[in-house]
Amino acid sequence: MKRRNYKIGVYGSAVNASDTSAAKARALGKALAEHHCTVITGACPGLPYEAAREAATQGAKVWGFSPAGNSTAHKRAVPYDDTPIYGKLIFVPKNFPFASSLTVSKKYRNVVSTATADAGIIIAGRWGTLHEFTSLYDFGKVIGVLTGTGGIADELTHLMKKISKPSKAKVLFHSSPATLVKRIITELKERT
Repeated sequence: MKRRNYKIGVYGSAVNASDTSAAKARALGKALAEHHCTVITGACPGLPYEAAREAATQGAKVWGFSPAGNSTAHKRAVPYDDTPIYGKLIFVPKNFPFASSLTVSKKYRNVVSTATADAGIIIAGRWGTLHEFTSLYDFGKVIGVLTGTGGIADELTHLMKKISKPSKAKVLFHSSPATLVKRIITELKERT
């Protein structure tokens, strides 16, 4: 039987995070590579980038969904990131009515990347990550939440008790990157 190459999005803090969270992000990238996943990110710095860079180092495919309209604009937006880790960079279309607004283009990027992913993983995060979580949830995706990383990841258990909405989404919580990835892969296999 041929192994399925799942596309797993990594969504989280695009800012400097604790050393512990950064180490968990790299362990997450390694675990995704071990399962032959294609890693999807918002082509941004921070924890998703740490996971993507580690996954690329381990030989995984990495796709970046940039809020920019082309590679020149993307490089200006993230001058310190190693853009060659992305085997595929997806840009905001020129005919998108709000393409000139980086703020709106980030939300466009979030929706398109979460729709493309088979599953998503939340690591730390702030408002943008919460937006990605709600998109994944509305799309009925498998969602892993890497706990112990701070930010929205550590608040979702409380929020989900207070806010409920019918969805085909399955939300899995764990503090171990390797265990969380295994549980996501198992759930994805059960869905196919």
